[in-house]
Amino acid sequence: MAHTAASRFPSGTSRRFLFAAPSRHRAFACVCTFALAWGERVETPMIPFPSRRLPLILAALVAASVQAAPDTTLDPVVVTATRTAEARSSLSSDVSVIEGDTLRASGAQTMGEALGRLPGVQFNRVGGPGQPASLYLRGANSNHTLVLIDGQRLAPGPDGGAAFDTIPLAMIERVEIVRGSASGLYGADAVGGVVQIFTKAGDGKPSGSASIDYGSHRTVGGSAGYGGAVGDTRFSITVDARNSDGYDITRPESMYAEDDDDAWRQRSATLSLSHRFDERHEVGLRGFYVQTDADYDGGSYDLDPHSRRKQSSISAYSNNRFTENWQSDLLIGQGRDRYVTDSAYPSRSLIIQDQAQWTNTLQSDAGQWLLGLEYLRERLDSDTDYSETRRNNRAALAGWQHDFGAHHLQANLRYDDNSQFGGATTGGLGYAWRFTQGWQLFANGGTSFHAPSFVDLYFPSWPGFPPAANPNLVPEKGRSLDGGLRWQGNGSLVDATLFYNRIRNLIVLDENYTPQNLAEARIRGLTLNGSTRLGSLEFNANATWQDPEDEETGKVLPRRARVYGAAGVAQTLGDWRWQANLAAVGKRYDQRDAQGRMGGYGLVDLGLDYRIARDWQTQLRVNNVFDREYQQGLGYASDGRTAFIKLVYEGH
Repeated sequence: MAHTAASRFPSGTSRRFLFAAPSRHRAFACVCTFALAWGERVETPMIPFPSRRLPLILAALVAASVQAAPDTTLDPVVVTATRTAEARSSLSSDVSVIEGDTLRASGAQTMGEALGRLPGVQFNRVGGPGQPASLYLRGANSNHTLVLIDGQRLAPGPDGGAAFDTIPLAMIERVEIVRGSASGLYGADAVGGVVQIFTKAGDGKPSGSASIDYGSHRTVGGSAGYGGAVGDTRFSITVDARNSDGYDITRPESMYAEDDDDAWRQRSATLSLSHRFDERHEVGLRGFYVQTDADYDGGSYDLDPHSRRKQSSISAYSNNRFTENWQSDLLIGQGRDRYVTDSAYPSRSLIIQDQAQWTNTLQSDAGQWLLGLEYLRERLDSDTDYSETRRNNRAALAGWQHDFGAHHLQANLRYDDNSQFGGATTGGLGYAWRFTQGWQLFANGGTSFHAPSFVDLYFPSWPGFPPAANPNLVPEKGRSLDGGLRWQGNGSLVDATLFYNRIRNLIVLDENYTPQNLAEARIRGLTLNGSTRLGSLEFNANATWQDPEDEETGKVLPRRARVYGAAGVAQTLGDWRWQANLAAVGKRYDQRDAQGRMGGYGLVDLGLDYRIARDWQTQLRVNNVFDREYQQGLGYASDGRTAFIKLVYEGH
């Protein structure tokens, strides 16, 4: 049964807020209350979004977003592309940067939902928050994306996939996304690219922040933080909690269907503490903890199953500039991912990754040099009897970059020695040419690899059944190229990027469901991206056309769309700010042989903010405005129209 607007608040709260508020706030209160009720009660017909029209619509939006220029130029400093701090405009890499405040104001409920609006990024999740999620960079597999938090690998599950979508938005300072092979810098798993999450570190005068939100499915959330600098010491602490009744994540035709809502709950905390002895030397500690509980559906033979994931990381670092030309950075840490299911078939697994990195940046007349050593030890503790539960990886890397007038060159080389599969050498080359003011041609090439997971290698088999794992698997290997044209000036940005990635030894399940190095994948495509201002209006749009093909079957890779993109417009008018966003995805297939067709869809999200005072703001978000029904996994339902209201305090 749908809830009324009044039932979404404690008894009488909504009416008291509406009529006791000062008159200049009542308009926003009325809009919020109406939207919460409408998000639950009003039913609208499905708006068709044929995927054959999608390329034309997205191309038009990209073109429209670069017709005017604002007054300022934004050129963020990027670390992930070279492992050193460089202005984005000087790089050959295809990079996106999204600030934490932008993430939290986007209306997205999770990290993956926000990243899925960026160029060349397709997000997929089978159900609501807390359910399995995938991030496809330029059409590569989800486990072909390396996820880092503050320079340290996010510990994966036994299947090799990192649970990035459970990282709370409240703890994030910014996110950098590098598209294209990056194993020459980072080693295994950076086949499609790298996503690096930077948590809040604290800076400036100490101040606090807090928020509380409420919305559809009786979703309640709150966060609080305090951070800043006292003398030469910086600190930041953030806590976040949220509960939701959720929605039924399976469709009636699914064999796992249960007629119930699937609730989820999350608790998290992050801490950062650092001290600068002088301008040259700094030491620090970082850590985070996230616990996510989620119900899921198991069908009539596994009623009301439940999962609990605990993710944590702790690290210590020392950054030292020993001379004017030598910067040394040392990081030692540990990441954990514990996943437990409470069901008719209970399971428990814990992955522990011990990590150490030492990188050195050297300046010379011949350019900037990067030299580094890394060590990674991976351990698995599980109630499943794996034949092997430990492996380690040692690596050495070298990099070089230099500007020759308007020309920029970058080269990287890395060797990994893995106790399970032996050695792997990868590398990358990049070139950029600023041939006139604001214009840049760029090209990149690189090799990459992905190591098989513990599940692929060592999962035990049932007696009388074919093997469930294959200890003879070798790493998947990729070769990629990309290049394009970029223009940036007066605060506007537009770029066009062609990309190509060929992946050998692709691990797939054979007819007996045993993993084998059977397949090859070829992915080629084009991404257009643009952003600008027209007076007080802000525009952004991106579109990707790709052909992610399994060369053994000649079919499109599972759950990959051939065309997808996003567009947005926003405007600030005094104390008010509104935004509208479109995300569109073409048709996909759920299975490897192009079976299980899932139609294309387009989602519209709306947002309205009102600044009550200097430090106080209210935010209203209505997602999936037209209540579009769509699937991201065959047999799994996606959320309908939802509405959320949020009160935010940012101390200054």
